[in-house]
Amino acid sequence: MTHRFHTVAVLMGGGSTEREISLLSGEAVLAALREAGYDARPVVVDRENRFSLPAGTEAAFLALHGAWGEDGGAQAALEALGVPYTGSGVESSRVSFDKTLSRAAFERAGVPVPAGYVLGAGVEEDAPRIAYPLVVKPPRQGSSVGVSIVRRASEWAPALALSRRYDPDVVVERFVPGREWTVPIVGDGTALGVIEIRPRVEWYDWNAKYSDDSGTDYVFPAEDPAAAPLAERTKEIALRAYRAVGCRGVGRIDLRVSPDGGIFVLENNSLPGMTSHSLLPKAAAKAGIPFPELCSRILEDARCG
Repeated sequence: MTHRFHTVAVLMGGGSTEREISLLSGEAVLAALREAGYDARPVVVDRENRFSLPAGTEAAFLALHGAWGEDGGAQAALEALGVPYTGSGVESSRVSFDKTLSRAAFERAGVPVPAGYVLGAGVEEDAPRIAYPLVVKPPRQGSSVGVSIVRRASEWAPALALSRRYDPDVVVERFVPGREWTVPIVGDGTALGVIEIRPRVEWYDWNAKYSDDSGTDYVFPAEDPAAAPLAERTKEIALRAYRAVGCRGVGRIDLRVSPDGGIFVLENNSLPGMTSHSLLPKAAAKAGIPFPELCSRILEDARCG
């Protein structure tokens, strides 16, 4: 395979709550790119989000997660250096990472989202404006950090307090019963398929995502003839959501599918996880794309600006 780039920096770490997961993603990507024939070099971003690129760096593969890595900070820093980088640009990253902005972008594009609202900084409510059960989450975090499912009045105040440990604003959404589906996307709009996430605990929290191999099952609805038409509709909605926030290069749209077949977009992950537990590599493998090839595809789409 002919490569557009040769000497590549893999950025990982950073100061977000997802630093440890980023380091795992980075090490996996580093090994894969080397296997694919790149001169890939690790760049561990410190907790103050400082880094330096090796001499001769032609492009950066972003294996960063969370604040600064996904919200446009890293992207802006690399643009200032004139270095192409993987994933979305500065503004798309900012909108994708901030659920108050991405919800608004989805709604403008006619993408279905759960009913909900934003509770601004310093605003207190003795009771929510929508019926239980509901979801309370900080708008600028990932990996389920600070998220609560609230089923009764006694859980409302603790959920707000937990969310506000991470962000002064709070997103409150109706909890959509049913199934949790996700659609990984590469390039400017190639959906790799739909994955259904079936955690054996109440919901797909941090441990189910990263720590417990036996705690979650992953299935591909398109393999079930009865579910295949719904999976196809889900891909179409996911692609609309991806484009609504201006995403490019790579992304993953998370959705809920209700028992009556309603499809609701929760968020776009502009830099999806790349660990052994991660959903994007699982979908790629199912589509016949080995991990080194997946990383190469993402890298070769790197841009600056």
